[in-house]
Amino acid sequence: MPWPEKVIRHDFHGAYNKLLHTLFPPDTNFTVVPQYLKPASSKSDDCIFTFEILLENRPVFILELKNPADLRFISSRQAADVQIRERLGDLAGQLWTRLRCNSYNELWNLDRCPIPTLHAVSAMGTQLCFYHLDTTDVAADIKPVNIPKHPTKMNDTAPMQRWDCDILDAEGEARLRAVVDSIMAAS
Repeated sequence: MPWPEKVIRHDFHGAYNKLLHTLFPPDTNFTVVPQYLKPASSKSDDCIFTFEILLENRPVFILELKNPADLRFISSRQAADVQIRERLGDLAGQLWTRLRCNSYNELWNLDRCPIPTLHAVSAMGTQLCFYHLDTTDVAADIKPVNIPKHPTKMNDTAPMQRWDCDILDAEGEARLRAVVDSIMAAS
């Protein structure tokens, strides 16, 4: 009996889970939180599987995992790029919520990134695209800078070259470790 196609899509979940728990060990103040997010469109069966790294329950790093075959399709890369930019914006912004605490209404800043830079990686299999956002500047651009979609022409807003390193290569490992080191140093 052949393996169902959906099983292949999830081959990397365990590997990235183990890698992130190695980079952010359980005996530190960091927590690795795997999340399965449903797509915004009911027409799509493309789930969003993310790992959020939290420091004292606040986000410092996001890794969104996609099928390696998605790298060859412009629309899949564009969707991945939009998803990670939206997630960075959501997590970097201030979420103020009124909570009932000991009979007092208190204003709590729940989701604010506790370090100056919120980092993210879009992973399509082992190919990585790195993102970051300066959380101290409300007008900061997410890097790499967004390529606007042309209103009438086809243009590639998420070029394949952005997924320019492989986690299995020494250079890819070094780039990911450099991000982790900067997070550790800032915390």
